[in-house]
Amino acid sequence: MAGGKGGALLQFLSSGKFEDPRDESVMDVMVRYVIFNAALIIGAVFLIIFGITVILEGSLIRGGFDLLMGFLCIGVIFLLRTNIPFTVAGMIPIAPFGILCIILVLSGGERGFAGLWIYVYPPIAIFVLGLYAGSILSVLVLVGLMTATIIPGLAGFNYILPIAFRLIAVYLLSVVLTMVYEHIRVLKDRWVKQLTLALKAERDEIAAMKDNLKVGLFLMDKDYLIQPAYSKALEDVLVMDGLQGKKFTDILSASVKAKERDTLEDYLGMVLNHSFDVKMLEEINPISEFSYINDITGDQKTLRSSFASVDRGRGEFFIMGTLEDITAQKELERQLAEEENKREEEMRALFQVIQVEPRVFGDFIEDTDCEFDRINDILKNGELSAQAAMVDIYQSVHAIKSNALILGLENFSGKLHELETKIKNLRDKQDETSGDISFEDILHITLELEKIMKERDKFRDTIDKIQSFKAGVGDNRRQDRYVLVETLTKTCEKTSAALNKKINLMVEDIDGIVLEKGPRRIIKEVLTQLVRNSIYHGIESPEEREAKGKERTGNIRLSIMYIDNNIHIKLADDGKGLDFENIRKKAEALHLLKNKEAGNDKNQLLQIIFLPGFSTVEKTDVYAGRGIGLNLVKERIKDLHGSIKLQSEQGKGTTFNIFLPMRSMPAVTKAF
Repeated sequence: MAGGKGGALLQFLSSGKFEDPRDESVMDVMVRYVIFNAALIIGAVFLIIFGITVILEGSLIRGGFDLLMGFLCIGVIFLLRTNIPFTVAGMIPIAPFGILCIILVLSGGERGFAGLWIYVYPPIAIFVLGLYAGSILSVLVLVGLMTATIIPGLAGFNYILPIAFRLIAVYLLSVVLTMVYEHIRVLKDRWVKQLTLALKAERDEIAAMKDNLKVGLFLMDKDYLIQPAYSKALEDVLVMDGLQGKKFTDILSASVKAKERDTLEDYLGMVLNHSFDVKMLEEINPISEFSYINDITGDQKTLRSSFASVDRGRGEFFIMGTLEDITAQKELERQLAEEENKREEEMRALFQVIQVEPRVFGDFIEDTDCEFDRINDILKNGELSAQAAMVDIYQSVHAIKSNALILGLENFSGKLHELETKIKNLRDKQDETSGDISFEDILHITLELEKIMKERDKFRDTIDKIQSFKAGVGDNRRQDRYVLVETLTKTCEKTSAALNKKINLMVEDIDGIVLEKGPRRIIKEVLTQLVRNSIYHGIESPEEREAKGKERTGNIRLSIMYIDNNIHIKLADDGKGLDFENIRKKAEALHLLKNKEAGNDKNQLLQIIFLPGFSTVEKTDVYAGRGIGLNLVKERIKDLHGSIKLQSEQGKGTTFNIFLPMRSMPAVTKAF
């Protein structure tokens, strides 16, 4: 060992018995010598100091025992440098130290705290003397502790029973934990030693093998243990070294479920016993191709396997197995399949687009652009809270989805529905934790929006390739009316078909100047939401209507009038009307009512149904249940400085009256 202060100190603490402390074979013993020597030195110093102090205080017996123990520790330091076995030398101070601990408990010195030394006894005894001898001495000291603390009048300090039991319990816990630790350490050392020997033997065997196979080839016995003579490629395939003696099914434990593992073992048993012919066994191989996961490194691969029986003579049969890594091949197949699915999706999208009137579809694209512009403005608005921004984004996504559903753009609306779900979950999580939405959350939503915008761009490229709306339809007002009515008609058809209802949309009057100079896009967006709301929540099923004495087909009436520089929109249905009792119960469940009296106020209940996230529907789907549709209507009307009035009569229907000031809008609104 190198000289210097550190080297001399280590030589002294290790009793000078280890020439090379870096030798792994003697490392454990050397560590015991070092720690024991250090403990003896420290213990000797403290015990001599304690002994002199206690004698000066008048306690000759206890002080004398402390001095005796201190000098005994010094003597053991010298004994460790002789040929006396380590355990024998350790027994000399350890046994008296246990007696000293009992004496400290009995004396009750320093109001009983002197006895706390007893808790260091189990780890010291077991560490120095080993698991068995150390445990025996620790148990004997436990008996002494119980005697000293439980028997009244025996100790110089009155240990009441609760305190005595706690002292005993803590000591017992110290004994048990030390024993468990030492036992595990011994097993670990034994296992490490065995593993080291096995790995060395395996390295020697692999070095002697001349195997250039690229396929993992190996033999298994009847217990499915891998035999020594396997190809080097097997380790590369499984990303695992030292496969000899390992059970093949255990190696696949992270790749197959419990039932699949039982099936695999049954199959390997059939291979071993020649239960069927080779061709049939190949066909029923449960892992002919499977996903392999290394439970240690986490590597994932796709492997191909095959198995056959091998007769090695004297009635001894083995299973020969092969494993081939086909990950790259499968990845290529996956990429080709993705490209094919992408082309099919584009074809479906194109087919959906060409079935829509070009002017109506162009209207949809411009509506979508407007909503995306609105989202961009929301994200740039630094004064808007994250909660409010998320509600506004939620509304815009819902509006785009509603328009996509109307046109039958199922793929596009499905992606928007998934984004809606993510936003709703984010808002619900925020409500539960009462925390702010993080920047990472908003960034994630923004990235999802960018993906959808790319889908929008594909639609724009498609519509550019389709013939534009023919001029022969009429003037702008007639075109605007046509687009609005066509949109609402498709809304009725799509929603009613999904809900198995029959709906008749009756457009009574539409004033052309409203669509020419008014906020056409907002009007269409609001009416789309209200029509869907009426069909979903208001109009009953044909059977229910018939049972109530109504016609099987529900009616929705619409009129848009321009009166005294104001727009009046009226949408009425002859459905079941609002269920105020159900609204009240849901509002109470969500703690939206200030008091019980508020639940009887219909006006307040009407205000609640326009709140974001409020819905009486228990199960959501792509058409309703999010609680965002009516909130979107309210916010859009509020942005235009308008108002909305709602009238509902139980069993007869609901009417929405919307009033918008024409003067609050520009003279001519840009076509959307």
